[in-house]
Amino acid sequence: MSEDPVRDDSERVVRIEASGRELREALAPMLKDGHLTVLSAAHYHALREALYKNTFRRAEGTPWPTAALEKGNARGLAQLRPTVIDQQPLLPPEEEEAWTKAMWRQREELSDLDADVLDALSALWLYQARSPQDDAVADIDGLLAMRGIKPKRGGQGRRGGYEPEQRAEMLKALSHIQNLWLDMAEIEVYEEGARGGRSRTIKQTVQSRPFVITDRMGQVRLDGYMQVRKFIFRPGKVFAHFLMGPGQQTALLSAKALKYDPYRQRWEKRLARYLSWQWRVKARNADYLRPYRVETLIEAVGERVDTRNPARTRDRLEKCLDTLQRDGVIAAWQYDRWDEQLAGRKGWILDWLQATVLIEPPDPVKDTYQPLERRRVIEQEPLPDSLGERIKRARKAKGLSQMQAAEELGISQGYLSLLERGKVRESQLSGQLRARLQDWLGS
Repeated sequence: MSEDPVRDDSERVVRIEASGRELREALAPMLKDGHLTVLSAAHYHALREALYKNTFRRAEGTPWPTAALEKGNARGLAQLRPTVIDQQPLLPPEEEEAWTKAMWRQREELSDLDADVLDALSALWLYQARSPQDDAVADIDGLLAMRGIKPKRGGQGRRGGYEPEQRAEMLKALSHIQNLWLDMAEIEVYEEGARGGRSRTIKQTVQSRPFVITDRMGQVRLDGYMQVRKFIFRPGKVFAHFLMGPGQQTALLSAKALKYDPYRQRWEKRLARYLSWQWRVKARNADYLRPYRVETLIEAVGERVDTRNPARTRDRLEKCLDTLQRDGVIAAWQYDRWDEQLAGRKGWILDWLQATVLIEPPDPVKDTYQPLERRRVIEQEPLPDSLGERIKRARKAKGLSQMQAAEELGISQGYLSLLERGKVRESQLSGQLRARLQDWLGS
């Protein structure tokens, strides 16, 4: 009989295992072409950004560290507020003061690790749950494996596995997540239509914790302290609206986002998260190649321009984009509006910040976000071997991104995207482009 208290289909539960190989094998079914499925509502990304940028500050009328959340149509705030408040809203003054000090200590500890844990919990719940009321199970070693941390190898009388310090760091991040409280004054929620009618969007005020840990399992030491190794959790109401059902808003997040080093690869980690959210926002219109301003990308990372040596900032952003492309997080990137001759002039950094960059998502993201009406046609009626399908098949065989293939064909990426999606008929092509395509497809 399974010890997992979630439900009988326990193969969907990520278990504690002795070896790193077994842990990786247990996590593998969650991955879709190297991506995890996570929540992608505007207030989710706003909270994730508030954690890794640590924007929690003092606010009037409350003793708890508070961060404003403003993304898209979402407006609200997040607080570090102990869970004891849920049961005892009116604490004695001395207890409230002690908890307040504890929350401000936690505020100083916030980092990219907390955003990684938020994404990991989102992915684990979505993988295991079948309904919004379901619980999910996670374990500390599994979370460490999702972050790409390898356990110590055993041998010669030594035990393998993760170090106590690594597990303690993960438990600390879980404590931060557990103490988060969201007060969303305005979020758009999908409501089921009457008698199976169309869903409609309404604006609601919602308050809850993002995720609630309900049970803990582990070993109790002689001093009475429990070494937590496994726990049961579920989303709070503020997230449950968007994780499942008619208002579901999920996105593919590259597994690399969790594995990048939070210190040496902070740019890569944060930009991977930001682009994941942006691509999901743009998926409705397949408008992936709308350019990003350089200044916007730097703000998303939470960095500032090195005014003494601005070339260092430019080099770091370009190195970040190159790394993301090499790791398959993005398919390609290039400057859209930027005159390289300006780089030799005084004050060039101001022009560079206003320059724009095209960043192409990888094929797994574009394939997943195909317009729903297009997907229904594919499911109901097999498409013939159209020009678009042949172009896409040839491009993938050549190992090219849309941006790279468009450059070879002498057309824009946007036009190539239309061709691949069957939005342009072969009869509409010019004679020159038709000839170039025949040569390119036959090569």
